[in-house]
Amino acid sequence: MAPKRLCSFTDKLQNEFPFIKKVKTENNFDVQCTVCLSTFSVSHGGKSDITYHMKSNKHKMAQKAALTSSKVNNFFTPLKANDESLKLAAKEITLAFHTVMHNHSFNSMTCTASLIRQIFNEKKFTCAKTKTRDLIVNILDPFAMENTIEGLKKANYISVLVDASNHKSVKLVPVIVRYFNPENGIKNDILDFSNLPRETAELIHNKIVSVLKKFELEEKIISFSGDNTNTNFGGIARKGKNNVFLKLKNTLKRNILGLGCCAHVIHNSIQYAADSLPIDIEIIVCKIFGYFHIYTVRVETLKEFCSFVDVQYKEILSHSKTRWLSLYPAIERIILMFSALKSYFLSQNNCPNILKTFFEDETSILWLNFLQSQLKIINIYIKIIENQKLCAVELILIMEKLTEKLKNKRDDFFLPSDIEALLVHLEESGDIIKSEFRKTCTKFYDLCINYIKDWTASNQHIPELNSLTWVCLSKKDKINWSNIKPSISFLKLNFKITLNEEELYEQFKMFEQLLRKQTDEWQCKTSEEKWLSIFKSFTENNIDYTMLLKIVEFAFALPGSNAAVERIFSLMNSCWTKSRGNLCIKSVEASLVIKTNLENKPCQQFYEEITKNKDLLIRVHKTAKYSSTNQKSVTEASGSQISKDSENEEFDEIDDD
Repeated sequence: MAPKRLCSFTDKLQNEFPFIKKVKTENNFDVQCTVCLSTFSVSHGGKSDITYHMKSNKHKMAQKAALTSSKVNNFFTPLKANDESLKLAAKEITLAFHTVMHNHSFNSMTCTASLIRQIFNEKKFTCAKTKTRDLIVNILDPFAMENTIEGLKKANYISVLVDASNHKSVKLVPVIVRYFNPENGIKNDILDFSNLPRETAELIHNKIVSVLKKFELEEKIISFSGDNTNTNFGGIARKGKNNVFLKLKNTLKRNILGLGCCAHVIHNSIQYAADSLPIDIEIIVCKIFGYFHIYTVRVETLKEFCSFVDVQYKEILSHSKTRWLSLYPAIERIILMFSALKSYFLSQNNCPNILKTFFEDETSILWLNFLQSQLKIINIYIKIIENQKLCAVELILIMEKLTEKLKNKRDDFFLPSDIEALLVHLEESGDIIKSEFRKTCTKFYDLCINYIKDWTASNQHIPELNSLTWVCLSKKDKINWSNIKPSISFLKLNFKITLNEEELYEQFKMFEQLLRKQTDEWQCKTSEEKWLSIFKSFTENNIDYTMLLKIVEFAFALPGSNAAVERIFSLMNSCWTKSRGNLCIKSVEASLVIKTNLENKPCQQFYEEITKNKDLLIRVHKTAKYSSTNQKSVTEASGSQISKDSENEEFDEIDDD
């Protein structure tokens, strides 16, 4: 009988069993299984030896373990970013951006990332709460600040806006910078958002100065904007020495403008004038709201009265002295249900005396309608002034129009027809004397006009600032070189800004030519949009406009109100809710910087743009996003630190759900 031939591990066996590898030994018959790491010989039966090994318990257990375990490579990203890694980075940073823009909980991202891996088969997609938070704080926040710094480098003039708001026991003060550039227009960006233990002039001044030095803006600041408080400006006369505005001027050792908020002025003027009316309408509104606010039985009874007098029931609205636009809708709702409310309260045995007296007085509805008529105009102007892109020069024209309207209504004793008819009816019934009513209305207008005049006298309405009103382009046919000359003098005398008048004149003549070519539709644009289109035309035709830009940039850098800071507080309240109460200040700051300093764009557009930014994607890919170098704790003036501003505190965040 012939001896049996020895078998070897052939290429055919290698292709059939890829997990078997040949081992270099003296006999060249040994192989190793990469699944269970066993070494055996195939010399006896070749394929049958491999099949026999696969049936062994050791191999089966190793194979089962391999199926339930992930490879080590899945837990690490390659050191050098390839195209696949950059695409993954773009998806992760976009989801972090999406989380910020829509105020999603960081905790929810753990579930979201798992769903994406399962539904879309994105095995390497890992963007849970920890990673999302670090992408927001260490990547997106610095990226947004880099964009702001680039814009500030190009800006010649900036204004600083501040305000303070409480979040529970924490006093938060954002520092906003406003500037203009011919590509993107007016920008209101956050430079700092931190805690101050007290809202004193010294602390706020020190904070502003430190921010200006940090971003090297001391030589560019031309105005300071804030609420019309004693802390900021030293009262209506601005004679105090311990206020932010005066301290800032002394530190800078040069002139800057102090711009209060005219939205507050208008709001306060109507409240101040309303105190002259025979009925305290604000107290009545709050009393009626409080009477029904949490009492279901009373509301149901009122609904029955509304049905009886054929009036549609609507929920009674509240009013707060600190909310600019709350009184008008509250009064409007009471007027709509006045007959039902009157019947209801006069039928109650225990009706509050103030409400009983109010509804028994036949003139009450007249004064309600009168105040509502005035609030309607005031609210329209407050909404215009609340536009955070409004500049102080435009505000001058707006305040002039408002004052003129109030004077005309006073002089003409204007009343809407329904109020006029009600006045005639009450006069015929002997409930009111028209001359007395007119005298009260005149006093109301006088108080309102004088209040606005007094508070704006030391604010934006300085005579020199009127020299820049031509920048608004409200009357293009009346703009000529004579408008420019006072602007040159104003900038030179007050801010030592030198302009080459020869170059400015040539640029202005080119501007005049462009102005004549504009259609009537152009007039519907805002002042900012008009100038952006003009500068775009200059650029397309290779025309220099540097001197003209200096004047326009100066005017648009002056804020018309403090609305930009108020918007920051609104954004803060929308992301720092009760269900997300454990957010640290740094996380809140990063979210606000991203929302404010980056252009407000859809998440899809952000993804398209971010895929082209390779430098940012490499930063997302690297482990540097987990670095704590960007984590800062906010130190209070007393020397204590806020312990909540730590990375670990973030992970205790309560889920939005």
